[in-house]
Parts: sequence; C-alpha cells; structure tokens
Amino acid sequence: MKVHNRTRFGLQVLVSLVMVAAVTAACGGGGTSSTADGRGADPSKVNLNATLRYAWTVGPNNLDPHQSANYQIDFNYLSPVYDRLTQAVAGPAIAPMLAQSWAFAPDGRSADFKLRTDAKFHDGTPVNAAAVVKSLQRATDPTRARAAGALTLITGIQEIDPTTVRISTSRPAVDLPAALSSTVAAIINPAAIDGNVDLSVETAGSGPYVVDEVRRGDRITYSRFDGYWDPEAQKAAKLEIIGITDDNARLNAFRSGQIDVMLAKAGQADDLNTLLRLPQYRLHSFPAAQYYAVQLDIGQPGLQDPRVRQALNFAIDRNGINGALLKDQCAPISQPIAPGIEGTDQESDGRYTYDPDKARQLLAEAKAPADLRLKVITVAGLSPQQEMATAIQAQLAEVGVGLDIVPLSTADAQLRMGTGKYALLNPRLTYPTPAQSLQSNYLVPLRFPTAPSREFTDAVNASLDPNISDQERIGLYTTASRIASKDAYDVFICGIPTQAAFTDKVFGIDKAGQGDFSGIVDTRYVGKTS
Repeated sequence: MKVHNRTRFGLQVLVSLVMVAAVTAACGGGGTSSTADGRGADPSKVNLNATLRYAWTVGPNNLDPHQSANYQIDFNYLSPVYDRLTQAVAGPAIAPMLAQSWAFAPDGRSADFKLRTDAKFHDGTPVNAAAVVKSLQRATDPTRARAAGALTLITGIQEIDPTTVRISTSRPAVDLPAALSSTVAAIINPAAIDGNVDLSVETAGSGPYVVDEVRRGDRITYSRFDGYWDPEAQKAAKLEIIGITDDNARLNAFRSGQIDVMLAKAGQADDLNTLLRLPQYRLHSFPAAQYYAVQLDIGQPGLQDPRVRQALNFAIDRNGINGALLKDQCAPISQPIAPGIEGTDQESDGRYTYDPDKARQLLAEAKAPADLRLKVITVAGLSPQQEMATAIQAQLAEVGVGLDIVPLSTADAQLRMGTGKYALLNPRLTYPTPAQSLQSNYLVPLRFPTAPSREFTDAVNASLDPNISDQERIGLYTTASRIASKDAYDVFICGIPTQAAFTDKVFGIDKAGQGDFSGIVDTRYVGKTS
C-alpha cells in the first residue's frame, strides 16, 4: 500500500509568484514591496480580535454542501463551516484535514483514511469514522445529494475502526484525495442528517467558524469556533464573506475600506493600477490555470472533422481580444493544460495563431458546410464573456462561419450545453490535479457531449492510477493535452490568473491554495494585523 500524508499535483513549484507585468509597471517599487509573494503584512503582528471582510462576485444562496450546483460559488461560503477529509493548499497540494493520512490498496481502487482524533462538530460531538461514513453516504447518493455527480467514482464507504474509513472506487483513483477536498464532500454532523435538519437554512459542520448571520444573495458573517483543531485556520475572530457582482461596486467597497480583500477581475486593471500606486494596497496574482474557451460539441453536424475545429481556432485573434477586453491580463492559450502546469505540451504551445487565410483553407479542405453556424451559450449579464462572444462572432464571420449568441442563466447554461449541438463560452473548470481537470471537462457528457477519441480517453484514465510513477503520469497528461489541442476539442482563447487585491494589514493571501487552480480565494489561512 502507498501511504500519503501530503500529495502535490499540478502546478510546478514557483519560488516567487509575481504580479502581472502591467500592474508591476504601474505600481513601481514603493507600494509593492511585499506584493509579489502575496504575504502582505507581517503575520507575527496578527490581530486575533480582527474582523476580516472579503468580497467576491456572487452572493450566497446554498448552505447545504451536498446540494451544491456550483462548487466554485459555494466553496467560498461553506469552507469556513465544513471540514473535509482533505484540503487543497498552496502549490497546489492535497494535504490532511480531518484525515491525517491515507493509503491506497495495491490495485488503486480503494484507500484507507486515518482520521485525526481531536476534531469535533460545532455541538461538541467528535468527528469519528461513523460520522464520516454517514456524511459521505449522503454526499454520494443522487437521491439525497444534488452534487453526487461530482463523486461518482466512489462505490463504497466503510468504517474499519473508529478512526479509519475505507473508500472504494470504480477505477484506480489517484484523484480521490483531491475529489474529497471539495465542499461537495464536506463532513456533516450525523445528528443533523438523522434529525432531518433543513441544511439549506441551518449548518452542522466542524470547521473553524460558525455562522452568525446569512443574508441570501448578499453575505454570510461568521465567528471563530473555539476549540478548533487548527488555530492557524482561524486567525480572525470574525469573518464576513460578501458577494458583489458589479465590478465597480466591489472596487469602490475596497477603496472606501468596507472590505479588506477583493477578487479582482482582468477588466479592472486600469482602475487597480491607479489604486495600487498608493502604499496601503496590494495585489497578488496566482499562476494562470483556468482558461476561457468556446467549449464545443465535436459531434455537432459540421464540426466532426478536426480540420473544421482547427479552422475555428485559427480564426480567433486572441491577442486582440486580450488587449481590447482583458487589459492584457489573459495570455493566449492553445491547449487544456496551461504553461507552467505539469503536463503542458511544449509542441502545442502557441499552436493556434491568428491566421484567417489558414482558417479558410482548412474549411475548404474539410468541405465544411457553406452555412455552418454555431449556437454559443453565454451566461446572461456576465462580463467579459458577453463582450468576448461579440468579438468572436465578428472574427468567425470573416472566415464565413456564423455564430448565434444564446444568453442563458447560470443554472441553465451548462445543462443546455450538455444536450448537444451547442457551444458554451465560459472558463473551463480546473482542479488540483490535471487528471481531474481533463476527466471532468472532456469525459463528462454534461461538459463534452460527444465522447473524445479512444487515445485521449485511455491516456486520461491511465493517469488516474496511483501506482504509476509521477514521470509516467505527467507523460500521460502531456499526451492528452496534445490530442485535445491538435484535434481542437475547444476553441481555446486565453488563460486567466486569479487575482486578489488586499490592504497592507492583510497577510496570508499566498496560502489561499484554491487560487492556484480556480477562481477562489480560500480565506482559511488569511489574517489581519492590528
């Protein structure tokens, strides 16, 4: 059995995470001396009585982690309340949480998780194997958990002894510890499950904070849970997480001192540059892992030939979109594993340049339909996707391809994409491991309605085996990324860095490990000074 107490995946180790060039140039040296590594204020001067206020883009609507329709929205609000067996930390790496260590069986189809003995739920009852089993059984049951689809690899959960849980899977699953780090696998107090507590309005976790007040669609306020096993995860006495959709309103709240940390968007670069000239403000950029793409149904009539999909990629002026709409914050990309992440394919880097003539040539060679049109879904009211869709529409028209923009609600957009014959303009989901990202984006019909090639599928599935070497696994990632690029599974646009602006009283942003692979700034190890 292979024993793990910390597993590193994905991003290559970076000695120092640097700010994007535009911000660095605008800020000069005076106000940004501690910005480049994200540490901000001196953590030795932590104010344990402080209130930390963080704003991002969407307000809270769901309190039940097992009913999450969008993990990347709900994680922000649920992570302070609910612990999981594992957690994603800076790197990214998968580290112990309620589980102190885990060991895979020789066939890679099960793992034993050894629990810590000092964790307790907010009502004081211990977190033991029986509680973990009951909670994960609920999380994986599609009749009781809307988010069960995220954990379909799990086939069994068994208590071995009071501190050991065995989780079985349908396949070799090196990604199991990473899958369990999401709030969809949160551990809920069994008393709440047995008592049929309405978890959409009540919470029953074991995390570092308890909920004080919920204002749906607006914010949640929290207080420190005394006796939590990891004091480093609760540096602030009070925590307030706020959803402010309007970028200008969020920036104004930051500027006026109403919030301490905010999720920054690429389109705000000019305004942020002005603000960051002042010495009390900081910005931290995580490496780009997520990327914008027109996500295709490769089985749609007219798109089955890879040359047609390649033509769509050559028709896109990525640099133009980046400069005009994204303030040069979104680097052009041509493959699903971004540069800087283990498994990126050097051969595919820069594969698709802006070449309308090449696009027309490929369309002619493939005998593409003269009336070829894409129906591209966007999330209604969401920037910059709306503006990007209009630009892409104009660029495809130059090579004779039509595009209809179909604005839908957040809830309906992905569901409609899964029905087939549509495309979706949105960021591709990314996870702590490239294996998870490739599997979730291209082997799940909801996100990729027509199955990819057998060669791609075999490479992704083989990379999930915990018994192969890291070198073999990275090679399989590279193979899969090359296939997805060469066969143009998406119209690849550009890679998005997660960015957080914060005041000079804040520290620990660089430890917000979710930001290394998603648009989430985890507040778990963030604090304030006096």
